[in-house]
Amino acid sequence: MDTKVQTILFMASATLLILVLAVNAEDHLDTYANAVSSPASPRGRFLLNVTPRRNTCKYNKSICRQAGSAGPDCCDEVCVDKSTDFNNCGSCGHDCHFGKTCCDGDCVDLQKDEDNCGRCGLVCPRRISTHNRHGRCENGLCDYN
Repeated sequence: MDTKVQTILFMASATLLILVLAVNAEDHLDTYANAVSSPASPRGRFLLNVTPRRNTCKYNKSICRQAGSAGPDCCDEVCVDKSTDFNNCGSCGHDCHFGKTCCDGDCVDLQKDEDNCGRCGLVCPRRISTHNRHGRCENGLCDYN
């Protein structure tokens, strides 16, 4: 056989083989994608793509009360502590604005709040005097004057 004919036959065979492999791989990927995304499949190769319903707090509230949980409350299928969570302060979806901190479910300014001065729960002492009747918090420090 002529080398030109052999080269042409080789190229045609290689092209045909690549085409057959590509079609088979595409069929395999479609089958795999259907298996991963089906709700009956408890786990997929990529765990972020499939979350079994029984493993979210939306369907099972007791998950949030287990040891190691981020908090006892469920907001948007995530366990949180609504008494301290910046994005769910007091209730799901209630964000504390810039400069505020979530203390016992309330957004407070730790620089000025007399009941949470500098940190949550630090109450400035209340003194009866002409200058400081209620205990004053300035810049996160209690004013004792």
